[in-house]
Amino acid sequence: MWTRKQLKENAKKILSKNYWKAFLVTLVLITVTGAGTGAFSGASNGISSFSNSMYKSKHDSDTKIVLDKDSDNKDQDKEKGKHGEFNVDLDEGGKFSIKIDGGKIYINDREITSEDGDAKVVINGRTFSVNGRDGKVRFNGNEFNIGDADGSVSYEKGKLVIKDGDGSIVFSSNLDEGREAVGVALGIFAVVFAVLMFFICVIGTLLDIFVINPVRVGGYNFFNRQREGTSKFTNIFGGFTHGHYKASLRNMFLKDLYEFLWSMLFVIPGIIKSYSYWMVPYITAANPNLSASRVFEISKKTMSGEKWRTFVLQLSFIGWELLAILTFGIGAYFLAPYKETTYAELYAALRQKAIAGGIATEEELAIAA
Repeated sequence: MWTRKQLKENAKKILSKNYWKAFLVTLVLITVTGAGTGAFSGASNGISSFSNSMYKSKHDSDTKIVLDKDSDNKDQDKEKGKHGEFNVDLDEGGKFSIKIDGGKIYINDREITSEDGDAKVVINGRTFSVNGRDGKVRFNGNEFNIGDADGSVSYEKGKLVIKDGDGSIVFSSNLDEGREAVGVALGIFAVVFAVLMFFICVIGTLLDIFVINPVRVGGYNFFNRQREGTSKFTNIFGGFTHGHYKASLRNMFLKDLYEFLWSMLFVIPGIIKSYSYWMVPYITAANPNLSASRVFEISKKTMSGEKWRTFVLQLSFIGWELLAILTFGIGAYFLAPYKETTYAELYAALRQKAIAGGIATEEELAIAA
């Protein structure tokens, strides 16, 4: 029966003679595996459209005007000195015009009284402020002086034209085309971004399967050998040689897949299963000749009754990890050899449990040459 204190003391003894080699190995592991870490992401994009209309109808290509509030309260609003806010949504081919003449405001030839300031008109989501006293129209942060002699604002099929009292055009723009162009540009950007993210995810996944996982197995191989005094820095590349590569690809891919599928049920089952498969990379590093089914069988049976204790062992490093955060993460690089060596000691203890309990034979869990 192992204890946390015993595992950590054994790890300290091993590192007292081998720390800097272990530090270099973990530095490579953190750099390589960190570069391959990624999360699926997706891109979504929405093109907002404004629809503030309360009434929409088509009548001889003109649009009926309705007060923003109840139309029955129109006279009441005038008595209170309020100007109306008009919302208009045009049908295809609909027309809308604003005219200022002699200090009065006419909307589609209908006189609108505005006793205290601007009359606000929202046309298909675009807000115009019209002031009959000074003959000004404000739109999109710009101010246009059209005077008080038949100055006008017309809007038809997305075309906005503002004329002064002499009939000269002071502003003209096809607003719908501009908005559609922006929408198309945003749509193209969203598609390109989504495709780019898809390829990044695919490339990241392939790197994780064919490069990162074998490097991880090589790291476990190093720490398996370190406690026996036979470790070399080149052991970190052992996942690519001596028959390890195929086993590394297969077993680590299945481990990641199973954990992902279990986590799809709920988070807790995924966490529990991750501890069931905790020994898989260590066994793969020790003996690549075992079948995947046998590797997972040994891990699941051996980890029975050990999941919580393993979790507590990992949690016992939290003080050191908080201290590492205070060093802006630099301390994590120096803590990593201690943690990985302790976990290798845990695997050694679990290996003895598996052999003693008849779960696996000593030959099955012997470290490959």
